[in-house]
Amino acid sequence: MEPPAVSFFELFHCLKGLTFALLLLSSSFFGTFFFLMPLMPFAIFRPNLFRQLTDFLIGFWLVLPSSLVEFMFGVRIHLQGDKIDRNKPSLIIMNHRTRLDWLFFWNALWRMDPWLLTTEKISPKSTLMFIPGAGWAMATNAFLFLNRNFAFDRSRIDRMISYYSQTSRNYQLLLFPEGTDKCPIATKRSEQFAEKNGLVKYKYLLHPRTVGFVHILKRMRKEKYVDFIYDVSVAYGGRIIQSEFDLLLLGLTPAHVHFLVQKIPISLIPEEDEQLEQWLNNKWAEKEEILRRFYSTGEFLTTDANTEKSFKKTELSPRAFLLRLIISAVWLALTAVWTIIFFGFLSAQIRWSCTLLTIIYFVGLQLYFGGFELFLARLAAAQSAVSKESVVKSKGSEANNTGNNEASEKHNKMNGQ
Repeated sequence: MEPPAVSFFELFHCLKGLTFALLLLSSSFFGTFFFLMPLMPFAIFRPNLFRQLTDFLIGFWLVLPSSLVEFMFGVRIHLQGDKIDRNKPSLIIMNHRTRLDWLFFWNALWRMDPWLLTTEKISPKSTLMFIPGAGWAMATNAFLFLNRNFAFDRSRIDRMISYYSQTSRNYQLLLFPEGTDKCPIATKRSEQFAEKNGLVKYKYLLHPRTVGFVHILKRMRKEKYVDFIYDVSVAYGGRIIQSEFDLLLLGLTPAHVHFLVQKIPISLIPEEDEQLEQWLNNKWAEKEEILRRFYSTGEFLTTDANTEKSFKKTELSPRAFLLRLIISAVWLALTAVWTIIFFGFLSAQIRWSCTLLTIIYFVGLQLYFGGFELFLARLAAAQSAVSKESVVKSKGSEANNTGNNEASEKHNKMNGQ
């Protein structure tokens, strides 16, 4: 049986939650101020280098919140299935039980391969891009922000997937096909949709929105930017915490988070729209059964994982634990140093002038381009167009030189006769 979704107030938990929130907001704000802003000239003049540097910096900042979730709150992560390959562009699809699934999934990625934190891109709601510090960092990290309205999101999806392809880096895009978390309101809407369309009412899932999934996968195929689909099932033990507010303000977390990962080669996925829609609906029917069995037995029972490379992992190795501890300690130390510099060494005029400049820079570009990540995508597209034009001119020049050399040789032969 699925555990209950709870929300309650206890002073000790609340203080832990507020401390967690303060650490994340301060580290992300000062990280943007001291790390990302000085790198911005590279976004214009060396966009590929900028992409590599920011992927690395922000990817390893993600170690901090994912580590604190385990160190401070004692969340236990259980992982089994197929390992995600960070060297291949892929699409990850997951059921969206709570609004914190993506946060706990970072813990799972670290257990598979720490470098996955530098290559995974998530698809959060577009309102999150405006959070000072954290939202700016997510946009700089080229997350695919969505409004959950396909008519509005379509062009954004196309531009961002093209951008991923142009960077020549291999990313794994996390998508929640259900479109929103399984809160009571969304559950009721999904049941009404199922009743209206003669579908089965799911107990553990929402019916997926097939239009967005089909478009994203087709676009990735068009860009030749997808080798695998990873089907991830997430389940909870002990209790369910539905939203980030329960974590940040009340300090509540689930006791256990379980992930099952199944790797599917893109060659096994149909290409036609209707077949893709049916494939996703079939996957969700299978996932419902997987979750039903999990909540009945307490473990994932499936034979679909790639048995040659499948694994089951809960505890971190001593080396992975130590590395995580060091990275988290470095970020906390940097945050303390940045705080001292910002408030203790910078004059009030410099401090607030730089802060205002940072706010104007990010918010201005977000409003003008529809997102800072779209600004980066436009820069990459412009550079790609210039590169292609240079190649065309170079080939044209070579062709002209070849033609002139041939004419000269012909002329010399005629004179020799």
